[in-house]
Amino acid sequence: MLIVDQNVLDDIDRGFSVPAQPKLLLSLLKLMAEPNPDVNAIADCIGKDIAVSAAILKTVNSPLYGLSRTISDIKMSINYIGIYGVVMLVTGSLLQKSFDPKSCSINLEDFWQLTAKTAEVAISLGKKYKPNIATDKFFSLGLFHACGIPVMAMRYKNYQDVIDQIILTPEISLIDLEEKHYQANHATIGYFVASSWRLPKDVCQIILQHHQRDYLDKLDASTEQDMFAVLKLAEHIISLKYLDCSSPDWAYLEKAILEVLNISAESLPAIIADTTEVTTEKA
Repeated sequence: MLIVDQNVLDDIDRGFSVPAQPKLLLSLLKLMAEPNPDVNAIADCIGKDIAVSAAILKTVNSPLYGLSRTISDIKMSINYIGIYGVVMLVTGSLLQKSFDPKSCSINLEDFWQLTAKTAEVAISLGKKYKPNIATDKFFSLGLFHACGIPVMAMRYKNYQDVIDQIILTPEISLIDLEEKHYQANHATIGYFVASSWRLPKDVCQIILQHHQRDYLDKLDASTEQDMFAVLKLAEHIISLKYLDCSSPDWAYLEKAILEVLNISAESLPAIIADTTEVTTEKA
């Protein structure tokens, strides 16, 4: 397990424009910390932000959740997917609003579309192969796993060049390229963002390690390895569909991922095709 000490976190806090945890999220976490959280108070708190409320209802009513009826308000959303699930949706919506596209050296709209699609695919794969893990874990992991990238792109004007390079040199991981150019990497920064926004500790740890190509060398049947495997397969599927190439880490992790998810190599192309067809239908 990778460990990030306080000195590294302090350097990130001083050197990068990391989005602060929004007041809405702080208020929600305070309400959730009560011994018996008040659903009405939580729904009212979220309802004060019309844009966030609309985004939540759109997501909850999408095929992602597969609910049999239309959800018309936040309180109904909480009843159907739980307080934690709604708060994770709020967190994702707020994250996307926290970056200024004009100050970023990458196309943020494209970036968020890809991470949203990654989250969708992770949810779909998680339901099928790891149904014991809460759907919302896969949603937050899919959406936040690369959240350090826009932070890097806010600081470095040539950051897009580094991202482009990883496609040409997949033998070098993106975090190694980042360290070479900037002496910093988006996985550590993403861990800092996720931790400061109080995401679950296991999600934060996977964000820190999501480019670690030896993460599955010693399989231990842990929930963390299950989540990691789902995320990396989702990344690979999205890369094939939208970038027309395998994800850079895939060749190093494929065998172990298939073992963790109990997928045969022969069935993988059909799984990829089926999942790609589903994301196309939702687009």
